[in-house]
Amino acid sequence: MVVAITGASAGIGRALAIELAAAGARLVLAARRLELLEALNGELGGGHLCVRTDVAQPADCAAFVAAAHARFGRLDTLVCNAGFAFLRSVADTSAAEWRELLAINLGGTSECIRAALPLMLAQERRQGCRGQILVVSSCLARRALPDLGAYAATKAAQLSLVEALRVELAGTGVVASAMLPVGTDTEFKAVAQERSTRTMLPPGRLEVRQSAATVAACMVRGIVHPAPELWSHLPSRLAASLATLFPGLTDGVLGRVRRLVEG
Repeated sequence: MVVAITGASAGIGRALAIELAAAGARLVLAARRLELLEALNGELGGGHLCVRTDVAQPADCAAFVAAAHARFGRLDTLVCNAGFAFLRSVADTSAAEWRELLAINLGGTSECIRAALPLMLAQERRQGCRGQILVVSSCLARRALPDLGAYAATKAAQLSLVEALRVELAGTGVVASAMLPVGTDTEFKAVAQERSTRTMLPPGRLEVRQSAATVAACMVRGIVHPAPELWSHLPSRLAASLATLFPGLTDGVLGRVRRLVEG
């Protein structure tokens, strides 16, 4: 299986690459930090393809997908994982910050999909499937949190893309799936905190967190057995469902949590 992963230099993307390499997959690793990709490739025994990619640039997304196809002749799974966040109220999020979030989190996803789909649709089926689009969204796509409204909006947009793709691609042999993790212990949080005007939840208090390896293992299962949505923390799926049913009650709870965090 050939799997292309954006944001593969750290966090969930890196953990997924390790899991898939151990299972014998051929990988195409993309990120802005080429040196980290090459170091990871060395750890995995070499033989995988590393492509410096800034997903905010449509040309980079197209070149990444084209490089994967040129090297391996097909693309079985595209994992759109690259993204970033910061804590900022909606009113305090600048136009420039909105553009950056949308370019990376949403534009990077849509451009990679747009480049990959024609190749997947044209390739032969393997075990009944031509290809898979796997988008790393977030549990916040189902219910936004205060001060993460801009980030959650991009994650909800990613989920909407997948929901539309599932129906558009029905019967083609290409499937679309969304991964909706909870907070994950990676450098993602540290980077987000550096750019934030609000305080992250203290470790171990109020916030559910998982390891990148836990999320990656769930994604591997979803690649082997595709499903519309993948949740590595089932209680969060239930909580998101309840929040949809009781939005006013959820607003009150989140307001109290926000005041507690602010001290």
